[in-house]
Amino acid sequence: MDKIELVSHPIRMRVILTIGSRILTTRQLAELLPDVPQTTLYRHIHLLLKGGILTIVRESQIRGTVEREFALVKGGGRLDLETSASLSPEQSAQIFTTFIAMLLADFNRAQLQPVQGMPPAFYTQQRLYLSAEELGQLSQEMESLLAKYKDQFRLEDAPHTQSWLFTGIAMRDTEIPPADQEND
Repeated sequence: MDKIELVSHPIRMRVILTIGSRILTTRQLAELLPDVPQTTLYRHIHLLLKGGILTIVRESQIRGTVEREFALVKGGGRLDLETSASLSPEQSAQIFTTFIAMLLADFNRAQLQPVQGMPPAFYTQQRLYLSAEELGQLSQEMESLLAKYKDQFRLEDAPHTQSWLFTGIAMRDTEIPPADQEND
């Protein structure tokens, strides 16, 4: 199974996004994904391990069973620009639709658990003028910028922090034609 097929499945994408930069056990994943049957979750974790997307960080003996802790392999769950450019329109639409459905589910859960004085989400959209190389550079810079905020504080150690999901989507602006097509 190739990487695109691995990460584009809705349950595996949810596992990847749920783990993010954390280390989680299967039990913790099951608690965070209560609508996924445990046998289904185990099957998809196995596929992600076999495909090199997840790695086992630790194994501990807990009451006669082995508890495994999982983490994403660096860059494992991410589709880079080159891979994304190679997707068929159908594959791209499937991944985007799954991603947006998960984003909507996250938003709905956030609305059900409000934090006084804070919105469930905030929104921004910027128009950027970039070459393909600049888009790749921006993507790398965003990853570097956000890395310093990942797991910076444990919530129990920093009572005034709130866990936020940061989602970025870059897509071509169809309102303005590319510079090389403007005067055709």
